[in-house]
Amino acid sequence: MKTRVISAIVGIILLVIVLSFFQTPVLNIAIMALALMAMYEFLTATKISRNKLLSAAAFLVAACFPFVPMQKEMNLLPLFLLPYIAILFLILLKSHQNTRVEDIALVFMMSIGIPLSLSSAVYLRDNNGYTLGLYYLLLALCCAWFSDTGAYFVGCKFGKHKLCPLVSPKKTVEGLVGGLATCIVLNLLTAWIFVKVSTVLGAAMQVNYLRLLLISPFASLISVLGDLSFSLIKRQFGIKDFGNIMPGHGGVLDRFDSVLFTLPFVYALTLCFPICTLA
Repeated sequence: MKTRVISAIVGIILLVIVLSFFQTPVLNIAIMALALMAMYEFLTATKISRNKLLSAAAFLVAACFPFVPMQKEMNLLPLFLLPYIAILFLILLKSHQNTRVEDIALVFMMSIGIPLSLSSAVYLRDNNGYTLGLYYLLLALCCAWFSDTGAYFVGCKFGKHKLCPLVSPKKTVEGLVGGLATCIVLNLLTAWIFVKVSTVLGAAMQVNYLRLLLISPFASLISVLGDLSFSLIKRQFGIKDFGNIMPGHGGVLDRFDSVLFTLPFVYALTLCFPICTLA
């Protein structure tokens, strides 16, 4: 527990430093670094990293996403996908003796899915400005981490019924409910605090607390889906953690697996179901 707490404190300090440069390319660079570390962990876990060409292609693609604005990305994506697929199959042809078609499929899915999801943090800033963008990014992170923390402590104290024993033996139904409740309560509290602080700093905003109350349980469940999805990958590849960069927590993918699902969810909300506005 002590190691987990120390790692969490270090992680929070790094997060605060990055967010203090929220409106600068520092955020883009930080997202790129996370995407590259996540891809490295995934390629290592699946042993695809042995194919240097395939790994290089995945790293190059992952590094580009955080620096391309969302609108340009959507316009360029059709032009990018077919050449990228062709390159992957050329690599397969060159190294078919020790590379499987499944490796190509995994690299294609993850080299686009992971950086695109993480880049939602950049899109939130670019589409909503400093105050709203910062709040939405914190909301996405909080939905994942509040749910995880609540599920951990409630599960340890009251957990009896296994949620998904073959995928994640320690997760319980009681923990899931505890995570949902924690996410709802702390999301409302965090929003209230953010509104007060932003008003003092001269950037007043308003939060629709009813909408926040309604979407919080869905965001919490989506974070659990992300957690279980990457737990399943670890099970199938026979590893305990994706990495050890965060002692007590594992690797980047171990810590951000649920965030990979909540970030695009919150981004979609900002387009269709906004929660806050500038006062």
